[in-house]
Amino acid sequence: MSSALISNPTNSPTSSRLVDYRKILSQNIRVNNTGDSDFPPGRQRTRAQTAAYLLSTRKELPDIDNEAMNRMRAVQNFYENPAIMMDDQPIELTAQCYNHDKTDSLAGLKKIEFRVLLHTTDSSRCTTYVDRLFSESDFRVDIFDAVSATMDVPKMYQHLGWRLSTARRSDPPHRLLTPDDIDSAFKAARAEQSSGRGKKKVVIDILNTSATFESSAGEESLPSLLPYTKELKNVKNKLLCSEHGDNTFCWVDATQPTTLHYPLCTQDLQEWAKYLHDTHDPDNPCITPPKSLYFDEIRKTRKERSTITSSLQRVPTKLVSPVIHNHIHLAPAADDTTISDGALTRQQGNGAAMPSRPLKRTYALYMESDEESDDDEPPQSIEDVLASIHSRYPALNFPEYIGKMKDHGIFYLPTAAHFDIIFYEENIGMTAGAAYTFQMCVSRAYMQAEHLKGRSKAKGKKKA
Repeated sequence: MSSALISNPTNSPTSSRLVDYRKILSQNIRVNNTGDSDFPPGRQRTRAQTAAYLLSTRKELPDIDNEAMNRMRAVQNFYENPAIMMDDQPIELTAQCYNHDKTDSLAGLKKIEFRVLLHTTDSSRCTTYVDRLFSESDFRVDIFDAVSATMDVPKMYQHLGWRLSTARRSDPPHRLLTPDDIDSAFKAARAEQSSGRGKKKVVIDILNTSATFESSAGEESLPSLLPYTKELKNVKNKLLCSEHGDNTFCWVDATQPTTLHYPLCTQDLQEWAKYLHDTHDPDNPCITPPKSLYFDEIRKTRKERSTITSSLQRVPTKLVSPVIHNHIHLAPAADDTTISDGALTRQQGNGAAMPSRPLKRTYALYMESDEESDDDEPPQSIEDVLASIHSRYPALNFPEYIGKMKDHGIFYLPTAAHFDIIFYEENIGMTAGAAYTFQMCVSRAYMQAEHLKGRSKAKGKKKA
């Protein structure tokens, strides 16, 4: 059979092409059962093996020449792609045309199991898992469509995550938003499969990172399978602060007469819940922070909420007013207290002791002015903060976000340190890496500023 039969001219009728393909099919699988075969025994065996391969009962092709390979490819294409018969272009099939298909068939034998979580958006139903198999040869769009359809979420859903079955339950899930994220999941799964002596089964769990659902008892629980889920729910219920807005958490210091409110972020809540889980106290009233290194540092550096900063809530769509610093200078207060005694004013400048009442007032004003000075603090304006971070990480180009930050009311360092990574990703438009780097830098700078204030206070007390 010549290859001219496969490459038909463009002006040939479609019906004649259909007849030619059927002739090829009949010649490929015809075997004479009476013993009087038209082909030699070797060729008859090859035809039978070819037919078995086409019927998916044989995994590999027989050793045949290029001409026979072309005929077999034509038959397989006829059944897999019927629409090709209506095409007016000539068909040219060679042995290289199926290299990709053969790779796909081999990749299909090594598919990785994806465990997809169901009913994450329906709070009235319990969640279950569905197993799906994918490999690197599958189109990334098809994988996203299958996962989205299974989970009943929009195709461009931004709160999907993945985690290996061998990872710890306390580990946060990885983001699943782009084709690169799927590639990362495959690479991590392959690496985990090949690690160790024996071959292990690795499953990729697909999660909805922002969903809540009902458990079997009818109560809401978190989608992530954390070991301290019960403790975290208790901590959130106890520390939810209605005075500072929805979804805002504060620890109220009841030992102070003014009942100061100290803001708590998501990491603080998780650390609190972990402590309750480790101490086997899930129903703790959460009146006093845990005695741990993490919360010891918070006690030293965390600043309480005030009426001025009460509007700085973690609400992405609300404009946040800038922080206003009121500087009270020493000279006017000193003049008021020593207006009738100029010598006393000169002694005050030299640090001499003063009468109790005027000195207390003057010294307190001096300490407040010292705390508010900008000489020992990192730059407070958002322009200086971005310029400082940009000098260390120029590739991330942080100055381009100045306009968007000001649109959301972020003018100073304390305000920038108040928001989390998700806010900078979703509202400012930063990439995941840029948001992590920026939030880490501003949090560290803010902690250093608070530490310097604490040192200034300690020095003032020693002088007193």
